[in-house]
Amino acid sequence: MTIKPVHIVVFMQMVLQCTLAFTFHSVFQSPSVNRIIESSVRNPFQLRVSLEDDMMNMDLDLEINTNQKQNEKSDDSSRKLKPVRRLRRNKKVPLIAIVGRPNVGKSALVNRIAGTQSGGAIVADESGITRDRTYRAAEFLGEKFQLVDTGGLVFDDNDALFAKEIREQAMIAIDEAVGVILVVDGQTGLTNMDQELADFLRKQITREIPVHVAVNKCESEKTGAIAASEFWSLGLGEPFQVSALHGVGTAELLEQMFESIDKKGSAIKGFGTKAKKLAEVKKKMKINPKKKIPGESDEDAMLRKYGLGPTEESVIAEYEEAMAAFDDEEEAEEIGIAIIGRPNVGKSSLLNAIFGDTRAIVSDMAGTTRDSIDAVMERPAPEGSDEPSTIYRFIDTAGIRRKGKIDFGPEFFMVNRALRAIRRADVVLLILDATAGVTEQDRILAQKVADDGRACVLVCNKWDAVVDKDSNTFDKSVKYFREELPQVRWAPILFTSAATGQRVGKIYGAVDDAIKAHRKRVSTAVLNEVLRDATLWQPPPSKRSGAQAKIYYCNQVSTRPPTIVVFCNDPSMINDGYRRYLDRKFRESLEGFESTPIRWIFRGRRARDVMRQRSMNGNPGDGGAGTSFPFPYAD
Repeated sequence: MTIKPVHIVVFMQMVLQCTLAFTFHSVFQSPSVNRIIESSVRNPFQLRVSLEDDMMNMDLDLEINTNQKQNEKSDDSSRKLKPVRRLRRNKKVPLIAIVGRPNVGKSALVNRIAGTQSGGAIVADESGITRDRTYRAAEFLGEKFQLVDTGGLVFDDNDALFAKEIREQAMIAIDEAVGVILVVDGQTGLTNMDQELADFLRKQITREIPVHVAVNKCESEKTGAIAASEFWSLGLGEPFQVSALHGVGTAELLEQMFESIDKKGSAIKGFGTKAKKLAEVKKKMKINPKKKIPGESDEDAMLRKYGLGPTEESVIAEYEEAMAAFDDEEEAEEIGIAIIGRPNVGKSSLLNAIFGDTRAIVSDMAGTTRDSIDAVMERPAPEGSDEPSTIYRFIDTAGIRRKGKIDFGPEFFMVNRALRAIRRADVVLLILDATAGVTEQDRILAQKVADDGRACVLVCNKWDAVVDKDSNTFDKSVKYFREELPQVRWAPILFTSAATGQRVGKIYGAVDDAIKAHRKRVSTAVLNEVLRDATLWQPPPSKRSGAQAKIYYCNQVSTRPPTIVVFCNDPSMINDGYRRYLDRKFRESLEGFESTPIRWIFRGRRARDVMRQRSMNGNPGDGGAGTSFPFPYAD
């Protein structure tokens, strides 16, 4: 049989068809192609696929399929691709999350462990008081840690207000924690919500971090153990009977939590073992050299008997090392920043915009934020500089309404926490509504900030909602807020938008300038020069009887805020108008006081008392080393 060219062409076509069929079969078995086909079928008009990425995925899948065929006898686990996950970073100060259903005593337990019964988390008999996650510093057995208080967890969104948002906050707290304490109510007993929450923690959380059950409200010695035994069915180990009100059982709970964290290794190495190491070293110091230590081998006992084992010096060194672990470490200074304002002006939205995350629950409903929320942020130093990093502690507070509208109850304590946040902060961000203008409550808050001596920055939020803006709107707005808030006329003004993030980044620069002004110190010579010029331009006031107020000298006695003491003959003759005049002249003559109040103290002294301390020409023979009066640096 002779082979003709037609036969060769037909044969080549058959080989080409077989090759194409095999290639298309391998390609369409690829997960990437199947995913593309499924997406094109579901959304034929929204298919947006990069050809290069898809071809790369196809090649990768083909390579994996080829390797799988070559290694069919290998183990299945070695052929599975593991997903990439973010590495959990062990924090220096571990976090322990307190979770549970609503109104079981989570906040009360946090206050008991942290020792913040006065001024801590708000506690009331009604459910839903705690919504955001709040952090409290605690210490037990020499170990420093933080407690994360969360809102009541509800898996059905229709059962409670802000149920979804509270659940998200609780999940973030659990993800950050090295251990979880599930709080249940011993008087109510086991409920379906407790069972659902325990099932979730047992299946999803206990693999990585320990979870313990705290049966609250079990202060009775007779019925407490019986009430706690019901919760063995949760499958989370031994339930601990505790009482947040009386402190019963909290020590045993924390001891077991520390042991579990050490076994799991969820925290930094050595956390929770300081007390154990100290107890072991103390036992070594009391041991008789002739007796065998429990757990010690015969060889080690023989060596120690003849002085070849641990010597007295080594044991003392171990004891000193164990005691040194309890010493307090130097912590970096934190800059406290309180965010205050009327309800529904955007305080929590601004906090979320600063952090770039949902740190606080935000809604259009006024009064969403209940308790004060502390959020810490660390800003690293510029590259190439030896300056340490700056740590900011932002304190988000509840909206402060007028005093006449506040009834005694949860809202009373919310406002009390907000006012307390002003006193424990270095800088106050007074949030104003740019669309609503200045109200009487804003003036009251501004006066409160000035009276407490805190640096202040005026933040006019919702600037994006201002309509009909032109080139003069900014200058007119600045003039308006200056005139309406004379209490803080020295404070800088920022026009921001928490919704769009406009000028939010400038808050850090304003805070840094306010801190420098709040801690500024000026020499006595410069202060007296400014005081001399001010009194020459405008002499002190006088009475109708002819008595004239005389100002001798001044000096700065402290900072935070800058405090200036002015010595005069009669403080009662210095009225408020002249005080404001001196404040204005000092701010005009000295730089750096734009963001802080200046506290003025006038003290009365007789002229001859001042003369006794300041000799005009000095003592005989000292070459005239005296100082002039009343302005020693005027010559």
